[in-house]
Amino acid sequence: MEVFISWLGDACASNADIEDLIEGVLGEQGEVTGGGEGDTGGNIDIEIFEDGDADRLMSEIVQAISDHVPKNASYVFADDEERHLLRDQLPGASRVPVQLQAAGEGVCGGLNGALGAAARARGETMPFTCVFGMVEGTTVISQLAGRLPVQVVRERLESWVSGEAAAMIKQPLGLVGATAWEAHYNGLPLLRVPIP
Repeated sequence: MEVFISWLGDACASNADIEDLIEGVLGEQGEVTGGGEGDTGGNIDIEIFEDGDADRLMSEIVQAISDHVPKNASYVFADDEERHLLRDQLPGASRVPVQLQAAGEGVCGGLNGALGAAARARGETMPFTCVFGMVEGTTVISQLAGRLPVQVVRERLESWVSGEAAAMIKQPLGLVGATAWEAHYNGLPLLRVPIP
């Protein structure tokens, strides 16, 4: 089974060191098959062999590497679309209410719709997308991944959030009592929108 681990921003250790930690957990039950580091973050691909216990191994891998990667680090199994935040898999991690998770997904979907419409109106392609929604307490944080300068992303996002995307952000979050929405880009906080 293939598993893809990724994060935005800089890790606290090199990819080689993180891969060594993963290999130590996998032993004979799997292997690191690829990975890389770039301007926006990093990734490591692994293969868990058929006789390996994927859930147990991923739990051990999460514990081994969580201190070495950014808080937004996550993994996804190749045969599943659901992405798992590493820190949510740690022992004692608080569970996010289902309603707040749903609101976060609604924000990502709505924001992408607004960004796409604005880009098409300008005759452009979308410069970045909201690719990951997660919830901390009552604040929804969206990681926006792309390669534009941070200031350009901030200006475009401020424009969209004050226009069509405002309702798409505030309505689903208001329904679950969230107090604010924050946008982050490549690990840098960009914009905070209070929810009245």
